[in-house]
Amino acid sequence: MRRKHRLSIHLSIQTLTQMLGVLLVLCAGAAGAQFNQYTAPGGPQDRPETRDERLKRELADAHYHLGPVRIAPILGVKDIAYVRDIFDNGAAVPADVTTTVIGGARAYLRTGPKMTWIATLEPEYVWWRRRTEARRLNLSYGIEGLGLFNRVFVGVSAHRTEDQRILTPEVPELAPARSDEAEATVEVKVTGSVYAFLSGRAGREKNLVDNFLSDPALRATARLDRTEEVVRSGLRWRPRDGWTIGLGAEHSQTNFARRVDDSSNRGTAPVVELSIDRDQIFIQVDAAARSLTARQGSRFVDFNGVTGTAGVSYRPRRSFETWVYGSRNLIYSLSPDYPYLDDERVGVALGVGGGGRFATRFFAETGREQYTPFSALAPDRKDDLRAFGGSLRFFATQRLTFVAQVTRTRFLSNLPGNDRSYSAGGISLTWGGVL
Repeated sequence: MRRKHRLSIHLSIQTLTQMLGVLLVLCAGAAGAQFNQYTAPGGPQDRPETRDERLKRELADAHYHLGPVRIAPILGVKDIAYVRDIFDNGAAVPADVTTTVIGGARAYLRTGPKMTWIATLEPEYVWWRRRTEARRLNLSYGIEGLGLFNRVFVGVSAHRTEDQRILTPEVPELAPARSDEAEATVEVKVTGSVYAFLSGRAGREKNLVDNFLSDPALRATARLDRTEEVVRSGLRWRPRDGWTIGLGAEHSQTNFARRVDDSSNRGTAPVVELSIDRDQIFIQVDAAARSLTARQGSRFVDFNGVTGTAGVSYRPRRSFETWVYGSRNLIYSLSPDYPYLDDERVGVALGVGGGGRFATRFFAETGREQYTPFSALAPDRKDDLRAFGGSLRFFATQRLTFVAQVTRTRFLSNLPGNDRSYSAGGISLTWGGVL
């Protein structure tokens, strides 16, 4: 949640059919990063905020002042969790307990009535009871500029994020990783309801697994270290409040750091964006008809298909909301037999208690991971996915939040020895912001 290739910009009948098919299958979640390495189960957690809403909320939480700078401290204990990983190939990981302590702050500085700068510093310490090699100090920091002018929006950001996450569905274990990302976006109002946009993102993914000497499966995730560049441009039509329809094109390029089983690739794709936000109904779609080919020296196998996310939410009253969501993502594989896998999933979620002090959410999800082989000699591999979970969120005060959650994900493969599962249950307590 980063190619040698050509794509005709015109939409063929086949491409239109693919995009229509994915929109029907995906009827589901908010758009995220273009090339996620792992899709966390559960779908969209909430309806997304507008830029104005997000800035107003964050400024309201910044109660401390240092001259013209407003500061919002962040303190918390997150992911106090019991974690269990089971692999059917005999490499089961013993159950363990982990927790993460985080402290930091966000600082806000206005350099004019329309321009705001946001600096973030969030160090955290990750502790494990048994896995001593996984104990570490992570450091996340960054800066962001938001210019909300009358006819122009300008956004720039640069961030480093170090955290504990699942690095790949092939090895569903928590491990440290680092993401460096720089992004710039410009959106200009052309007419009363038509906007032109241009955005660019460059990032680097590095899995921090050098110390995992006792876990060769996790150490192998270093093969996934890579850089990504994505540029998207087009037009958005906003015929009324809460409605956005966008058409454009996107160019992407991925370069792997290691030459072993290199899957570097590039491509250009037409993209469709749709967002309808009404009191009771919310719909969001972000889909791209990708045509990716290998860069020189890469073993990447050409990919032609639609990827993206979509979601539909129905909220008959403030305290009750249902979601139907889905996604299709290209995920790079660790196996020397496959460059990537096609991750498709759909799910449903139910939220109760939104708008009050208590909020609960439950989800169930199913899907399939179809592996693409390097050659005809590689065996056909398909992994079925089943996931479910739930969470309880309690807002003790405006700034103090308690969260309890449980998740179980199960992968069932058609190849012997590749079944695996990940189960986790834990709590988090945060003060001063959402972690």
